[in-house]
Amino acid sequence: MALEDDIATLIVLVQGMFADSGDQTGFDARVWLDHWLTSVVPALGGRRPIDVLNEPDGLEVVKSLLLRAQSGAYS
Repeated sequence: MALEDDIATLIVLVQGMFADSGDQTGFDARVWLDHWLTSVVPALGGRRPIDVLNEPDGLEVVKSLLLRAQSGAYS
């Protein structure tokens, strides 16, 4: 799967996560995701999610991290 497809999958996931959280007024999932993907994330060993996406099973790792963050499990 191409990186663009992975990002499209993550946008849908993030939109769903924020829809579950309540008011989405002014929220742009793509803008939020673009920022998060290029930020260093401690839960990924100080790596950026965009770099992890390029690894085998990277999409599953990033999806899992987002879902754990939504549930409050940050390990």
